[in-house]
Amino acid sequence: MDVRRLLSDVQEHAKWVRAERERISQKEPLDEGDVILINDLPSLTKKAQLPYWDDQKLETYNTGLKQEWDAATARFPNDLPEYPASNGSTYYKKKLIDVAFVGPVERADMWNHVCNVHTFKTVTEFLELVNAGVNIEFLMISPILPGDEATSFEHMATPRSHSRQWLEKLIKQANYRDIPVVFHTEADTNHYARYASLAAKCDIVFTANEERVQDYTELCKHDRVFVIKPFVNQLRHNPIGMTRARLNDVLVTNEFPIRKAFMEDVDKLMDGVLETDHRLHVIKSDRDKNEEVGEAYRQYLVASETDMDRLKKSVDWVLHVNEVKNSPTYSAQAIYDAQARGNLVLTNYNIAVNNDFPNVFIATGRLDAKQILNMFKTEDEKYRQQLAGVRTIMAGHTMHDRFEEMLFALGLETETLGARPVLVVGSGFESRLQAMVDDQTYANVRFRMADAVTETDLQEAAFVAFFDSAYTYEAYYLEDLINAFKYTDVSFVTKAAYFDGETLVSGPEHDFVTDVTDVHRSVFVAEQLSLKEVATRTPKSRTLPGYAVDRFELVKGEVVFQPNAPRDYKLSVVVPVYNNGRYLYNKCFFSLKRSTMFDDMEIWLVDDGSTDNETSRYVERLAREHANVYTYSFADGGSGSASRPRNKGVELATTPYIAFLDPDNEAVNDGYHELYQLMTREPGLDLAVGSMLKLSNREAMIELEGLEKGGIRMIEDPRAYLLEHNFKVQSIQAMVIRRDFIVDNGLKQVIGAVGQDSLFFQEMFLSAERVALVDLTIHDYYAAVAGSTVNTITRRYFEKCVLRETARAKAFEREGVLDVYRETRFERFFELWYLQFIRRSRDEDFFGNADLLYAIYEQFKPLEPKSPRFKQFIDLYESGQKNELKRLYFDVFR
Repeated sequence: MDVRRLLSDVQEHAKWVRAERERISQKEPLDEGDVILINDLPSLTKKAQLPYWDDQKLETYNTGLKQEWDAATARFPNDLPEYPASNGSTYYKKKLIDVAFVGPVERADMWNHVCNVHTFKTVTEFLELVNAGVNIEFLMISPILPGDEATSFEHMATPRSHSRQWLEKLIKQANYRDIPVVFHTEADTNHYARYASLAAKCDIVFTANEERVQDYTELCKHDRVFVIKPFVNQLRHNPIGMTRARLNDVLVTNEFPIRKAFMEDVDKLMDGVLETDHRLHVIKSDRDKNEEVGEAYRQYLVASETDMDRLKKSVDWVLHVNEVKNSPTYSAQAIYDAQARGNLVLTNYNIAVNNDFPNVFIATGRLDAKQILNMFKTEDEKYRQQLAGVRTIMAGHTMHDRFEEMLFALGLETETLGARPVLVVGSGFESRLQAMVDDQTYANVRFRMADAVTETDLQEAAFVAFFDSAYTYEAYYLEDLINAFKYTDVSFVTKAAYFDGETLVSGPEHDFVTDVTDVHRSVFVAEQLSLKEVATRTPKSRTLPGYAVDRFELVKGEVVFQPNAPRDYKLSVVVPVYNNGRYLYNKCFFSLKRSTMFDDMEIWLVDDGSTDNETSRYVERLAREHANVYTYSFADGGSGSASRPRNKGVELATTPYIAFLDPDNEAVNDGYHELYQLMTREPGLDLAVGSMLKLSNREAMIELEGLEKGGIRMIEDPRAYLLEHNFKVQSIQAMVIRRDFIVDNGLKQVIGAVGQDSLFFQEMFLSAERVALVDLTIHDYYAAVAGSTVNTITRRYFEKCVLRETARAKAFEREGVLDVYRETRFERFFELWYLQFIRRSRDEDFFGNADLLYAIYEQFKPLEPKSPRFKQFIDLYESGQKNELKRLYFDVFR
């Protein structure tokens, strides 16, 4: 080893430490250059010191690397099929917009499918481009990360580099010529400091991380900062050929090393995989370094210099752990790409994944991962869910979608694409056809019977679909066929495979074809058809090949929904539904399907009056596909909370035991089965309750006091337990309850109230004779779901709180515990909950919300305020000092 060199590197670190101590002692501010210097210090890692090792040690190390690479190559699956590449896009046309670009070569090539991209090596070449008369609409700069091939200015990441200096000169030249400069980044979670000063010199900033918007706004001293989420290049990542071969395997696509906190997530998920029949593969991406995975997983490393993309397309499952959890807008690029290819995705918790992709499976532990991987009982179930990911991505997350968003933010006068118009030409029973057209999720559809189509109809359409009333066209039929035009350049898209009743008629799926077997299962490019061909439903003129999609969303014959017949079940699960169909289907229901007692569950989907068609479609589809799903719907537009549908579910339930689960949460660890088993073997139990994992900006286990670790504790006096622990509550979704106990005690949840389940929990403990506390997580609660009642603080929210607190005061007075609640709980709850939430009021709502909080206080009089903050609020309100109240409890937090 070169000891001299190592000593020199250590001295460089010591020098930096001395300089930093001096800066701190002088109280000088830390600037960006100081931060970057840390990263530019010589590395003391083993890899960095390799060139200075002695020959024998270096040879041993390199031999080990080669052996690991050779072993990983030998493990790489053989006989993977060749997959056809995309031949372009019929749906999207290249925009006649010229953009100058600096950044990764791969990103430049991608944007060149969307617009005319111009790259250059120097500022002089840029000026030559402009002087040649090219009308550059804007200059886009994208960060260059380690491993990226750069179009130019390859060292831009270092603020004091020559690359950065010349890039800043380029920006000035663009400014002189009134060419807007755009900084577009998806890398500002871990690389913000490196690029912040560069972004500050740009006219517009596009970031994938919503939480960085305020940082950029303050840094740039303007508000031209916009969120542009990640996206896919659908010409590279798409489902073409996905049915040619499938491996029932799990591929880990993270690049190692991963930060320790997230490596724990990787280990938990991989441990879950190893408890299933799925083969595990971990990508080894670099032959020149050891992959920093746990020793137990090194035997699953696979490597290939040419075929890794084929493996990614072949596997059923991709496991990718997000190294960013708390962003509401950013999740890993690999999760977007995997869905577009048709992979099922298993990941850890990330706010953006949960909000944008409920079809992606989030596992919070080993057992959770195992049950997710084993949940599909048939190939069709799995295949349908894979295609849900394709649909989600193609419907709004392509490179073209994001470019449209950029142009809109830039204010460029371009034609916004929107949903291209589809003309549906019908034959058969018009009323049935119209109903199916109206139910389509595709947004821009015109319907005409074949004998009523005009030349204008054809000229105004981009695509023509033929419907026949002999078929049932389900909701996603048109959307799925039109999406295929986005990643293929074809004359038609068809369904060669479909269902005739319940019988599958086989044919090519997700592959190129040349023939149309039935025009009524196909969509054509409108400009390639004549009016006669459309009116007679005999398209002949095709200039390009076609593409066949999957077998779903089309049935020959009529599909009639019939409510499921009653049966004997063991447990009723009540799910309150309101305008959240995607979460109901992908989160709540799939989590129930993972239970070992799913077939013994009577599942009641009680709709509180949803106003969106999507939710109704999901509810009907679940009932049609599962014999143990029953539905009830209120038709008045909603009651304002989950109470009414939960109460109705208790009334409708036919089993001795009940569980509640909200549509945007998930049951985990087979918890309902464990609680049910306990209820049936322990006499006299009124309910059994476990714990809840709350997932938001941080993970928090919500559990009751006095649990026996890994065991069960019997509470023989639940009322005393509740009072002893100051009325602390647990989620009612983390329990199984005896139905007769609810009915006999007349327990109902307060209709229209928010947080009504906390009162319901307290009333149950006040009425119960015997309760079991179980140390087991029963469900995951996604607290950061966009649009959730408890995440949106409005005047209506506080009105719902008044309903709950009024009912609570009456119930506690009836039970004789009101005085105890006043003394032990009320003030603390008021201070830590209501006085926190009122900060999040809208400005115009504050005074009204303060009135509502005082109304809550009045429910619990007589009460002498004790805590300083609570007393201050009451004193200021009662003395009429509302402006001071607003200043202290609202304005200072703006």
